[in-house]
Amino acid sequence: MSDPTGVLDGSSAGAIVTTWSPYVTDAHTTNILLNTTDVIAPPSGNVIVVDETTSPMIVYSFVDKVLIIVVMPIIFTIGVLGNSAVIIAFFRYLYMRTVTNHYLINLAVADLTFLLFSVPQFWVQYLTTPIIGDYTYLPLEFCKINIFLTDSAVIASGLIVMLVTFERYIATCWPFRFRRFSTKRRTVWLCALVWLFSLTYKIPSLVFTVKAKYALLWNMPQENASEGLPQSIEYCEYCHPRYSVQCVRIRKTLTFDQLLLLSVIPVTCVLYTLTMVQLQRSAKSSYVTVVEGLTSNLIKKQVVRMLIVTIVVYIICITPFRILNLFNIYDHELPPNLVWIFVNISRIMIYTNSAVNPFIYNIMSERYRRAFKDIFIWCWPCCPKQRRMCNNNGSVEIEMKFGRLPSDRRYV
Repeated sequence: MSDPTGVLDGSSAGAIVTTWSPYVTDAHTTNILLNTTDVIAPPSGNVIVVDETTSPMIVYSFVDKVLIIVVMPIIFTIGVLGNSAVIIAFFRYLYMRTVTNHYLINLAVADLTFLLFSVPQFWVQYLTTPIIGDYTYLPLEFCKINIFLTDSAVIASGLIVMLVTFERYIATCWPFRFRRFSTKRRTVWLCALVWLFSLTYKIPSLVFTVKAKYALLWNMPQENASEGLPQSIEYCEYCHPRYSVQCVRIRKTLTFDQLLLLSVIPVTCVLYTLTMVQLQRSAKSSYVTVVEGLTSNLIKKQVVRMLIVTIVVYIICITPFRILNLFNIYDHELPPNLVWIFVNISRIMIYTNSAVNPFIYNIMSERYRRAFKDIFIWCWPCCPKQRRMCNNNGSVEIEMKFGRLPSDRRYV
């Protein structure tokens, strides 16, 4: 699954290419290639030398096959079903349309977009070519749209995580101001601005993304090791050639993408620390009424815990990929075997991040458990009696169970 060209789907248009790259473009090697009868050099003259060291990045290994055939379908199925259920619950049940859930549904849309455009391409490539990351049978239009939408979704998810963190901080520390200014309408506008910024910011990927062709120079010690394998490959790259002046400048601008996403770590840590401190103070305050202490404070704590777990998982899953992209942008050298390991682990982690959030919501939120149960019973063809009971009255049962007031809806 590692890609020697470094076009790692799910990075912020970032291509992972380090100085160990198997590309050889000097005149001597090009002449050798042109004098070889069974290899035709592409017009660009780019050559990838495939030997024992670089072959794990070129040809599918057993681990690559397991990840593509077993692991990825599981993550993809869970992620698509889970995020789709979050979206359906939001629109189907009125009690799910809270301020916080407006942010979470946009996070679900970002995760769903990322999964739908980043994972299936690996299956197409695996079925059509024995070379990892080969875009020979995929059109340039898909190459451009794929990078554009996945990168936009990643940027949007990072911004939404920071927005929901700030929203919880305001709701806890300045509750009266929150009730006045944090309305559903304003939340919709904020999320719309996030998507507008993300899509506009990544427009350059539609302009600079290209399909670059490389010749494969097989230098394997075993006889017939490369028999039946293609002699050229096409990669989807963000700007080509990589070391041209224009591409170097564009690659440096991608630093902002990585720092923007990594800034989620200090922002969320500081704000959630202040939020939890305030909640502890509110719980110990002698001026808090019984109703306020037993309902509003309890609900706030439940929501904050759920969001903290969500964001901790987000940080753990996205950080390795961001750091790997920073290494690539500034050409820090890494051994090929380490890159193969890091790329595969980081890629699986970032896909897992897009699939795991619905599980967190179900574990830590009674409302989400009820909504998901109703959705899947409603979809199940053999449960007509239970399906008739799945309606918005479920919110009343949840509120009675926790003793919530109607005014507390906005906190869930």
